Amino acid sequence: MNDTTGSAGKHSGVSNRNKINILSFSLSAFGILIVAINLRPAIASVAPLVGQIQADTGLSNTATGLLTTVPLLCFVLLSTTAPRLGRRYGEERTIAAALLLLFAGILLRVLPVSAALFGGTVLVGIAITGGNVLLPTVIKKRFGAQSGIMTGLYTMGISIGTAAAAGLTIPWQHFAGLGWRATLAVWAVPALLAVVLWFPQHRDPRRSTTDPLGAARGGQAWRSPLGWGVTGFFALLSLTFYTVIAWLPKILTDNGMDPTSGGQMLSLANLVGIPFSLAAPIMAARSSRQVWITTTFPALLLLGLLGLTLSPRSGALCWVLVLGVGLGGTIGIGFMLVVLRAADARGAAALAAMSQTAGYLVAATGPILTGALRDLTGSWTLPLLSLCLLVAVQIPVGVYVGKSRQLGATVDTGQVVLSSRALPQSHVDSRARLAPAAGNENSRDSHASDTGSGVGKKGEPAGRDT
Repeated sequence: MNDTTGSAGKHSGVSNRNKINILSFSLSAFGILIVAINLRPAIASVAPLVGQIQADTGLSNTATGLLTTVPLLCFVLLSTTAPRLGRRYGEERTIAAALLLLFAGILLRVLPVSAALFGGTVLVGIAITGGNVLLPTVIKKRFGAQSGIMTGLYTMGISIGTAAAAGLTIPWQHFAGLGWRATLAVWAVPALLAVVLWFPQHRDPRRSTTDPLGAARGGQAWRSPLGWGVTGFFALLSLTFYTVIAWLPKILTDNGMDPTSGGQMLSLANLVGIPFSLAAPIMAARSSRQVWITTTFPALLLLGLLGLTLSPRSGALCWVLVLGVGLGGTIGIGFMLVVLRAADARGAAALAAMSQTAGYLVAATGPILTGALRDLTGSWTLPLLSLCLLVAVQIPVGVYVGKSRQLGATVDTGQVVLSSRALPQSHVDSRARLAPAAGNENSRDSHASDTGSGVGKKGEPAGRDT
């Protein structure tokens, strides 16, 4: 009888722990989703209101493009700072502080002066930088086997937020009878909601401590061809994404579409991309190679842009749908590459910081140069053809980064190595037995699972903090 009771007690304890784990996982998943949803509306909500902003302030197309570019410049300047803040204060707490700053920046833009419009946008850019860099780090640190699902939620949240901002901004303005400044301020409400819902996460005790390898890993990423490949893919993705959300409604309205429909088309492109932004990371995490994913979605993105260039009126709906699928899938795999190509959380933070610093530096030129080309030529043909050329370059870059390798470090020296993630176990075992005689190598093959585990130097798991 006592044994039975003890057994029942043990089963009850296991059941309770399972319930706690499921609850913790669900709260984490929802927290990541709600933060991701807030990472783009403060930027994307500007595009449908461009005409009103220009009429009220007298800004040129080039100056208006700067409203989208300012956050990107913040990403460039601060992406390398975010990992250090995360290590010092904890990634979860730093994200919470970023959400509060986001809320303040959105509200600042209500003030009826141009300086407040651009100043609030600067705060918005600083805040979004924290979420951009640290959410992938949290995913890599806390969700090894579920990194594909969590990254999918992250990228899906970005698409949801962009779609909502693009599609609901004008209808809400008409419904509430607000001016464009007050309409932009509406997006402070979901930011405040995110602060509250993220609360269980930023109280998480698993904070990062002083990490002597953190800064070193960042330097290693900048010296790695793989790091530059991931950065190049992300840069071209970001340039296309921010140019599209800045100018797609204007492109369509200049070709005869009314402003409400133009904003809805941008929303439609993002809505169509939502399932693909979720599916692409999940498929990538389950594949030993991702070349087919890193090339197919950019190809669809190129097809959509070419269609809008050649037939912006009669075929607009079709091309926007193709564009949405391409954008959604490319966003999904673009952020997932940071997780897949890093052996551990430090590597993920380094790759995220590098790709977003150099990547957004390139992306920042997109909205401004596109607006300048439109002002110079009086047409959208040359700006769109230039964007098509850049997306075409992204496809061979996708071939390189789609190959199954990881950025990691050796046990002894911390030197970067690239390790294969899909070798047979028999080959791994033989390499592990031969490892003592292998010497120090700059690059080696090793077995690793989709969660970053495997065999590295001297039989050490490649996904471990080495």
